[in-house]
Amino acid sequence: MIRILMIIATLVLLFVSYYLFNKQDIFFVLINKNDKNQGFLQFYGAAYAVLGVMGILTAFFNQRFIALVFLLIVIIVSATFSIRFAKKIAEPKQ
Repeated sequence: MIRILMIIATLVLLFVSYYLFNKQDIFFVLINKNDKNQGFLQFYGAAYAVLGVMGILTAFFNQRFIALVFLLIVIIVSATFSIRFAKKIAEPKQ
């Protein structure tokens, strides 16, 4: 059961990574479109892609400690992205 949930979480990470890389116009509705914000989205797209690959490996190892460390890393990266993205949304749009 945990393996299935890890694979689903990994697929969600890869899906979000795809959107951060290739569908950035969706995010530029909320934030300014400039090189800094584009780099921000690409950085977190790459981070989510790496986490997605790590999630696939983690699901195959099927070790509780490794899975918990992976989930902790995902939560930290997601929280960081969410907080920074919220600050960018709060900035006045030019």
